[in-house]
Amino acid sequence: MRVLLVDHGCCDPPTTRGHRYRAQLAQQGIEALICGPAETSPGLPAGGLHRIDLQGMAAASPLLLHLLRDGTAQAFMQATGDLPGHLLGVVREAARQTLAAAVDAFDPDVIFVLHAGILADLAVETGAPVAVHVAHADVAQYRHAPPTQARELVAAALASAELVIAADDATAQELHQHWLDDTPPLPVWPLEDGAGEPIAAACRTALKRRQG
Repeated sequence: MRVLLVDHGCCDPPTTRGHRYRAQLAQQGIEALICGPAETSPGLPAGGLHRIDLQGMAAASPLLLHLLRDGTAQAFMQATGDLPGHLLGVVREAARQTLAAAVDAFDPDVIFVLHAGILADLAVETGAPVAVHVAHADVAQYRHAPPTQARELVAAALASAELVIAADDATAQELHQHWLDDTPPLPVWPLEDGAGEPIAAACRTALKRRQG
């Protein structure tokens, strides 16, 4: 099985979590590639990374500059959630091109997305089976906020993914109450350092659901 790991947080090799999960998947005989924001050189380096380059856009937006300096998934999603439509479109197009190139080069059986942000929607657009792991902060931030394009994209991704995983019980409750009303109980587990095995199991489930 080939798995494309898509992270909203910094994906610089070799110590960020995507690379740890990639190594853990390799121990199970699963080939994995990483796609996400990073500051390493473009292209496909030896670290198995397709880099989403946001450096050139940061000059146009203090929020984008903040997310690059912070490097966390939550900073990325907060910044993109607050971007005006035209800037969000620029970010999505850059990410779409990189993700499409990764899918074309790697032909993954499944895409596993870390966090419910705008990259989850782009993963669904590729047509590959998708599993999305959702943290409480991913979706709770939208509860009292006015409707935004980013929220609509996240909602569409969650509705279309083969599998949605909640990080904890509070997240599962939030998803059932405000995002996924008519779904069966969601799998619940946190994204810990040793999450390679549950990620592999989730990818198998997503692939099985796509295949029927």
